[in-house]
Amino acid sequence: MRPPRVQPNQLLKSDHQEGSTASYPALRMEQNNQRFYFTTIPKADIFPFCYVADRNEDPAKGFQRVLDINRAKDIARYLDESRGSIPTNVVLSAQADAEIRYDGKAKTLKFKRFPKSFLVLDGQHRLYGYGLTQKDHRVPVSIYEGLSKQEEVALFIDINTTQRGVPAALLLDIKYLAERESIEEAQLREMFDAIGTEPDSPLYGLTSASQSVRGRIARPSFNKAVQPLLRTTVMEQLPREKRLELFKNYLRALDQTLADPGLLRIAAYFESFCSLFEEVLRLSRERCSNYKLESLAKVFQPLANIDLSRMSSGGRARLSKTTIVPVLKELIVGQVAVDPNMV
Repeated sequence: MRPPRVQPNQLLKSDHQEGSTASYPALRMEQNNQRFYFTTIPKADIFPFCYVADRNEDPAKGFQRVLDINRAKDIARYLDESRGSIPTNVVLSAQADAEIRYDGKAKTLKFKRFPKSFLVLDGQHRLYGYGLTQKDHRVPVSIYEGLSKQEEVALFIDINTTQRGVPAALLLDIKYLAERESIEEAQLREMFDAIGTEPDSPLYGLTSASQSVRGRIARPSFNKAVQPLLRTTVMEQLPREKRLELFKNYLRALDQTLADPGLLRIAAYFESFCSLFEEVLRLSRERCSNYKLESLAKVFQPLANIDLSRMSSGGRARLSKTTIVPVLKELIVGQVAVDPNMV
């Protein structure tokens, strides 16, 4: 059974007396008869007075997803290491206990300090990240006033259905511009760019750098499949240009051998073929004493007369590496005789 959520006031205790009044400069705004306030508050004077209605713990009234504490710790680490800033507001709903009051003349917002003064509507991981930092950061918040429970849930739904995150492919594509790439990430980017733009690559023109496109290998899928290859003994011993040459030969061997080379640009098949990289190299070394194109093609020869695309039909489970790799291993390694009708 999942352990109960640790609420903010359990992680960070306030130095202020419960029920005392806090006051901070704020701006008031109204949209469609809903009033909210923009302000920044030190983490120690907002985090302990927030709470999260967890759906897992309260099926009747909860609506937030389970907290990923590791994600919150990553945010805290990001803030503590002074790598940058987080300008996005945490969205809260003031509860009756808060007794929220706004002084329009002084432009200040006052509230009472109680453990459940504010319900978190959006940004729980950012809020917990602030709460876990070693620094006394100020938290940018939007605080709604006077929402009913129905309005709180409706606002939560609106926030999470109308806001769209930046695609993972785009973030990976531009990461090097911020000089945030690791050595391995830079190697993956160079390999991805090469196999998509060099005419001698089987995936020439068939990759998509910044978004997912049907019939093309996107950067996140490529990285997931190829990253383990870079950590193999053979690849670690080769210079960077030789790694790319070997990987292209590996793809060329597949392209020449497969009954349907188009499978190479389907993510599940691409990842499955990549997962056999070390095993195929071992067989090529044992049988031909090298990793040349023609030697790799000989290892893949058992796939030549098999229609692997039929694995996606016949009412089978959703196509994935888990379902594809065992069949490929049996065919290539030859541990078990495989009837073509099994595929």
